[in-house]
Amino acid sequence: MLKANRVLLWLLAGLILIGGVWYTQWFYKNFEKVTEEQRVDISPAALRNPFLAAERFLTALEYETESFRARDLVAVLPPTSDALLVRRMPSEMSDQQIETLDQWVEAGGVLILAPEYFYEEDETNNPFLDYLGVQMLAPESVDEEPADSDSAQDVTGNTAGSSAYLPVKLSLAGEAEPVTVSFRRGRILRDSGEWASEKYGSEQGANYLKLAFGQGRVLVLSDLDLFTNERINEDDNAFLLSYLVAGSRKVWLQYSIDAVPLPQLLWQKIPFVVCALIVLLLLMGWRLFLYTGPRLTLQNLQRRNLLEHIDATASYAWRIDRGYSLFENNRKALEQSWRKRHPALNSMDNSQRAAWIGEKTGMVASAVERSLYHTIAKDQDFIKATLVLQQLASSLKQRELR
Repeated sequence: MLKANRVLLWLLAGLILIGGVWYTQWFYKNFEKVTEEQRVDISPAALRNPFLAAERFLTALEYETESFRARDLVAVLPPTSDALLVRRMPSEMSDQQIETLDQWVEAGGVLILAPEYFYEEDETNNPFLDYLGVQMLAPESVDEEPADSDSAQDVTGNTAGSSAYLPVKLSLAGEAEPVTVSFRRGRILRDSGEWASEKYGSEQGANYLKLAFGQGRVLVLSDLDLFTNERINEDDNAFLLSYLVAGSRKVWLQYSIDAVPLPQLLWQKIPFVVCALIVLLLLMGWRLFLYTGPRLTLQNLQRRNLLEHIDATASYAWRIDRGYSLFENNRKALEQSWRKRHPALNSMDNSQRAAWIGEKTGMVASAVERSLYHTIAKDQDFIKATLVLQQLASSLKQRELR
């Protein structure tokens, strides 16, 4: 019977193996691996960081790149060998902060920024751009000469208002051919301090200013949105970004001045503490709302007298160890009393001592030994041992009265 079962098992294993091989051949013969590209929704990272595509583009060019958000720009300045692209400058900066940023540029830093608002005479403008003497105006309010048409010109010749963006051809220094970049219409830069060493734009005015300070430079564009996820792949916008950061060790892309949300900051700094607090809150919620065990209610709120307290304490002690600790103390005290009354017992061991006491009292020696020295585990043995101890105590008292 066992041999027949073994043959049947081998037969089933062979059938399964043959079936698996046949199915594998059939599958690869009738199916093939195909790769498809599907357009999906924008990722949360791209929604949060408008410079995510620019960061990955620079990473592909083997630049060390990092995007970040910071409320205090001066407090997070990178090394002077790096380039810093700032989407939004702080609206308020002290003289010390402006001086710190200026010293960072002079030491070799590359700063790329754009005005956020149009310049107003009686309004508070960007402090650092005011320090540089750079202002952003509408084309109709510009009084200075237009940019040189040989170095920068409108590629399409469209009039203002025909498109949201204005393609501009820039003849950048060191480049053999001009590059085409799309700037937002209606934004013109004015270099009131005449510090710009390079100025490019269209017939309407400048859209690109380069200001050299010491070993570093400040690059002011009328529109930084051309480096965002939606527009960096248009025209030569990506090439312009690589041109601006050329020679930098690392590129920092500051995409927001909003502070990091407190829950996110706590999770970044103290994740273990956050997890512990969450577990604690869950346990408290379970204890307060989900605990369904019985609850004791006080029937009588009147204060007890001293005897009631003593009785309650004795009842509690009895529930804890059923009086075994009291029993243990009593039999030790009783044995000490016998040994004091009869010093000859001190030189005997437990068995001899129990036999001597049993002989003097007329009790069984084994019962005396078990009551005085053995461990009591059962309630019935506890009762018997208590009776024996009572008899021993009575016999000892009678001897003392004689």
